[in-house]
This record gives sequence, structure tokens and C-alpha cells, in this order.
Amino acid sequence: MIAVPLHTNLHPGELEDDHCLGAITEEIAGWVRDRDPEVVAAAQRHGSLQSLIDDIRSRSHHPDNGDPSEGPKVTTCHPVQRLRKNPDEGNCVEFAAWYTAVAEMIDPRPVRRLATANTPNGLHTFPVEDGEPVILDPYQSRNALAAALFRQAATMRNATTLARTPEQTIGWLAEIAEEPACRFRDGTLRVRNAHRALLALFVGEPLCLADAKDIAFMLALAEREARLWGEHGPRVVATTARAIDKLDQGAAEQWKAKTTPCAARNAPELRIGGYTLRPDTALLGALGRIGGRLGMQVGIEAL
Repeated sequence: MIAVPLHTNLHPGELEDDHCLGAITEEIAGWVRDRDPEVVAAAQRHGSLQSLIDDIRSRSHHPDNGDPSEGPKVTTCHPVQRLRKNPDEGNCVEFAAWYTAVAEMIDPRPVRRLATANTPNGLHTFPVEDGEPVILDPYQSRNALAAALFRQAATMRNATTLARTPEQTIGWLAEIAEEPACRFRDGTLRVRNAHRALLALFVGEPLCLADAKDIAFMLALAEREARLWGEHGPRVVATTARAIDKLDQGAAEQWKAKTTPCAARNAPELRIGGYTLRPDTALLGALGRIGGRLGMQVGIEAL
């Protein structure tokens, strides 16, 4: 389903405002409603959304320099925006529009919108499916676009939060760490292992040394990426690292208590937001023997 653009709360008439994107969305909806032959042919040729994405990502970028001979144009936008169907070379607006139309023919179930956001590479227009950005430009990162959507939503009433439960928090950290992890040898595998180990930690499974190193690796990458989300992102990473470090310290104390009968036996807790987890510390003794505090080593482990 094609929906209205995401409101960006900027000045009317500008490309990034919903007045301009709204007019472009009307054009896209018309292509789909009228079953434009070029759109239908592309949908039949690709058959899947991934095939369509790969095709668009392989095309060259051609900026809109206002050439009056290049059309058609969307005059609602200021400056006037070029909007061609299926361009061999195009800009982000044209590719986002083309994707949205063809994708709607392939699979009409997701809710699709256009959005424009400020990214480290400048203003960028892209499709959003069920709240998630679709990456059509190989020079844009998923994290940058997802963070831009979050920052926009944070300015609106009833703004969303980054994560709610400990499991969701760990899942978010793993998700944003996976993108840069692919640049490291076995990086994606290490992030997934860290995610698994932390979820297991919540239910009392012990950590081994390799797990701790992978967790540190994941947290280091997540901390760097989380800066895209503004002040909220690094705060979530730091809170999580301190919470894991507290579990580590508690496990070390539990290990000492086994050889010192009179030692205190206070169970460590993991607090994230309003949630508290109390794992079985008897299973966490190995964590206490890991050299150094996990929260203090995350930067080193990622190098």
C-alpha cells in the first residue's frame, strides 16, 4: 500500500517536505492505479523485491541540475523536481519513486512511503517499507537512514524509543553493529555470536572468553554507529556496557564467595530501562575470571 510521505516538519515547498513528496507520491500512485505498462513490465521481469533493489543499486547517479530539457517535472517542488520512469541514470528521488511503483506491483502488502532525511552524505530521498528504510544507494548506509527516521520521529508527539526490553536493546545493538562488522574478518559471525551469548546470559548461561571478546567487539561497533541516533544512541550502548560489566563484577564476587564462606552472596542484577534480570550467578563463574572489565575494553577489542 502506498501511503502519504513521512512528515519531516520542514519548510513547505522544499523537496524534503511532504508537499513535494506528496505530489510525487500522487504520481507514483497514478502509475500503479493505471497499471502503467512500463511499471507492469518491470514487475514481471524482476518478480522479487531483492531483484528490483539490486537492479536500481547497479545504476549510475545523475543529479538533477534543473535542465529544462529533462522531464517530466513535478512543479509542486521548489526547485522543480525531475521525475522520469525507469531511468538508466537517475537521482535518489527518481529511483525511490520507481522502486515504490514497481515494488507495489510485486508485493502490495507492505506500507510504503517516501521520506527525505539529512544523512552524513547530505539530503537523501528513499522509500520506507513498514517503517524500515530501503537502501537503493550503495553510498548510503542502512544505519544512517534508520537513524534519520528515528531523529525525525523523535521530534513528533508520542515519539518512539530505541528499545524497550533488555532483549530488544541487545537486538538493536546487534543490528546496528552488523553493518560495519562486515568490513572485519568473520565480523558478522562475531556479532551474531555476541547476540546469542548475551541472550543466553539473561537466562543464566555462562560466558566463555571467546564470547566476551565478541561481545566487546559488538559493543565497540555499536557505540560508533549509535552516534547517528543523536545523544540517545551512545547512552543506550553505555548503559548496556555498564550493566554487563556489573554482571561481570557480580560473577567475580560470586566466584570469590565459593572460597570465602563468610563473603557476601548478593546476586548481581542487570537493569535496562524499567526491567531487572537476575540470572543464576552459579553459572557465571567463568565470566569473573576473564581479565579486565568488559565495559572498559570495548574499544580495544574492536581494533
